[in-house]
Amino acid sequence: MGDFENVSTMALRFLLAPILVGLASLAARRWGNTVGGWIAALPFVAGPLLLVVALEQGPVFAAHSARSALSGIVALAVFSNVYARICQKWSWWAALPGSWTSYLASAWAMSPWDMGVAARLAGALCALWTARLLLPPIDHSTHHTPRERPTWDLPARMISAAALVGTIATLAHRLGPNWSGLLAPFPIATTILVAFTQAQEGSAAVTRMLRGFLPALAGLASFFATLALALPVLSVFHAFALGLVVTVATQALAIRLAGK
Repeated sequence: MGDFENVSTMALRFLLAPILVGLASLAARRWGNTVGGWIAALPFVAGPLLLVVALEQGPVFAAHSARSALSGIVALAVFSNVYARICQKWSWWAALPGSWTSYLASAWAMSPWDMGVAARLAGALCALWTARLLLPPIDHSTHHTPRERPTWDLPARMISAAALVGTIATLAHRLGPNWSGLLAPFPIATTILVAFTQAQEGSAAVTRMLRGFLPALAGLASFFATLALALPVLSVFHAFALGLVVTVATQALAIRLAGK
């Protein structure tokens, strides 16, 4: 790469995801927890990550990572349900370790499986549907007074997104396409979203957010599936453009079917 390409790639690695996460967070504050869940499911972190991987490691490497990321959706569904259950009785700082462990354990369990795109997509969609059914009921009898968001809330979300993209993109050649993909949906931004939602508004708000988040993840799954199929045959730009179109269409359909 030349100097300009290196600068451009570094900007994508450390700036694009934080900016997108920041805008999504502001939109979630404006329109509430359920809409925040829909927005959080868009590929604001995984998209920039796979774009950097495609530019640095090549489209074939990125296509394999996108295919593995479909299995990461299953792990993300497990994380969401485990957190929703634990946070009913415990604070966010106690709920997070078990939820992260559930994600990594699920990803590790699926890492040896060598399945095609269609099988992985079907597994991801089934996992999302099951996870939403298993969410705890919302306890409307409890009242939680919302807390004022600290000034470092938004910067923390943006820095976390930059850390995830930068770390995985930097280690991609060592992790390989399989683990690079499995870690692409790792719930860094989701962690901050559920933790701050619980701390500021209570566990019922977390469940409401996840009821929007889980169906909307069908769009993220379709994004990964599209990239896995399109990157080997299309340019990087056209593959990602197609992925975004498919994502928005799929998410809109999933939200409508979920009754939201």
